[in-house]
This record gives sequence, C-alpha cells and structure tokens, in this order.
Amino acid sequence: MKFGIVIKHDRKNIRLRVERVVHTQEIEQFEVTARNTSLRFQTNRLLLRNKGLKYKRADWKIVAGGIHNASIRASIVKAIEDKMNEIESM
Repeated sequence: MKFGIVIKHDRKNIRLRVERVVHTQEIEQFEVTARNTSLRFQTNRLLLRNKGLKYKRADWKIVAGGIHNASIRASIVKAIEDKMNEIESM
C-alpha cells in the first residue's frame, strides 16, 4: 500500500511518500521516502489491535536509515498513524 503524507517543519511543508512493505499479524513496516533519503519505521500496532489493547500506544522504531531531529520523527509517526486510521475507517 502506497500513500503520501505532508508534515510541517520550520514553516515548510515536506511531502513524503510512504509504502507499507511488511505486513504480518504482529508488525508493520513503513518505508518513508523523501527526495534522496529513505527511512524504515516498524510498529507493533497490529499486535496491540489483535490483543484488544486499543488504549495502549503503539511502539515505533527506526529499523533502517537515520534521523537526528526528534520533532520530524514524531511528525512522521503522527502523520502515518492518522493516515492509517483514515484508510481503515473507510
């Protein structure tokens, strides 16, 4: 599944392409691509949902690539979560 997200950083809008590359019953991995870099995030969101823990916050970690700015990382995670909730509610 591929989709696009937009995050704001320093009064600029940054467009990113996101692709879900791994999808099992326990984990999901998303590859986030900007112009010349890519990051891979892993989350246990599906495991928590399958166990019925809807109020526990999912863990997100960077599997590949690197990012030094915590606010950009948090913005990307929030944008992916919002987009996945929007897709699942359809």
